[in-house]
Amino acid sequence: MTGLTNTTKPVSDIEANAARISITAGVFFALLLGSLHLLEPEFDPTWRFISEYSLGKFGWMMSLAFVSIAISLASIGVAIFSRVRNIVGYIGLVILVLAVVGLLLAAFFTTDPIFTKQENMTPSGQMHVLGASLDYSPLAFLLLSFSLARYMDWASVKKWLFFTAILSIALTIGFIFTIPMDGVFGPGVYTGLVGRFLMLSYLGWLVIAALQVLKLKNNKTG
Repeated sequence: MTGLTNTTKPVSDIEANAARISITAGVFFALLLGSLHLLEPEFDPTWRFISEYSLGKFGWMMSLAFVSIAISLASIGVAIFSRVRNIVGYIGLVILVLAVVGLLLAAFFTTDPIFTKQENMTPSGQMHVLGASLDYSPLAFLLLSFSLARYMDWASVKKWLFFTAILSIALTIGFIFTIPMDGVFGPGVYTGLVGRFLMLSYLGWLVIAALQVLKLKNNKTG
């Protein structure tokens, strides 16, 4: 335990409630995304992006899913804000805020079909891509893990924070490398599948961090 700070600040009611909201919103995101696979089977999950569910009859559900994951990210930021007290943590929080903004843009601006050429993209599709390009949540998770790992009362979960953060980063890299060089998507391209696992991997870090906040709250009040 050498070099670790003894403890973080006591968890406030606001932080505990934010942790609960983060878990709830994250699980709701997963349920919505899972439901869309059944409701809109015309979108092949191996190579079609999750954003394209917004083009179907139940598109509002995809918009709501993006809002839900944005709420989950924002809430965990509130829940851990008072225990992030170094430059690495602050950078992580800034990246997290950018991700929240990006996901909200993705929610409110509908994507173009995957076949759309760049020069033919609609303003809404361009804004959606801009929003997606702001989501570097995995990097935020990693930086925030380094910040939280300084404290003894986070020692029990730090390896899981790092594991889930690194998993998300690995899936991000995998997502990038599965994008076809010629930009032509179709069967045999697995960008969509990797992208789905990437988004679901967010829940690992979010839930672990949120549950630890709640555990610290219970320990202080128990």
